[in-house]
Amino acid sequence: METQKTVSRQQFLKTCGIACLSGSALSVALTSCASVYYAQAPRIKGWAIQISKKEFDLSDKGKRKRSFMVVEMKNQAHPIYLRRLGDDNYTAVLMQCTHQGNDLNAHDGYLSCPAHGSEYDTDGRVTEGPAEESLKRYQVTTDEQYIYINIA
Repeated sequence: METQKTVSRQQFLKTCGIACLSGSALSVALTSCASVYYAQAPRIKGWAIQISKKEFDLSDKGKRKRSFMVVEMKNQAHPIYLRRLGDDNYTAVLMQCTHQGNDLNAHDGYLSCPAHGSEYDTDGRVTEGPAEESLKRYQVTTDEQYIYINIA
């Protein structure tokens, strides 16, 4: 004769709950592995922040490129989100929420405010409130070797 093991409803719910929490924790852990790249050697040149184009390279030959990076300077209150759109096409926005002035979190394709949930696209336009105003945008120019973010 076979013996049949029965599981109580309470035990079943407990087991399912543990499985769900474990799955959620694993998801958060894997997401946090995708780290944000910070510009390594930004310099001030006149009224611009200068960043080497090589900072976007993911491989030695430059065939794979980062899509964005965060630029921080010592005398700067908030970082700048620098996004690569093409070979010599970049956008830059100040990572300061227009709702209450908090620093934003950088993601590939958008920025988010951890305080109240506002979200912005890479051009700084609000896509989710409570913020109502767009982010400050900077003019970006390039030459053969460098990207310049005009902060004047």
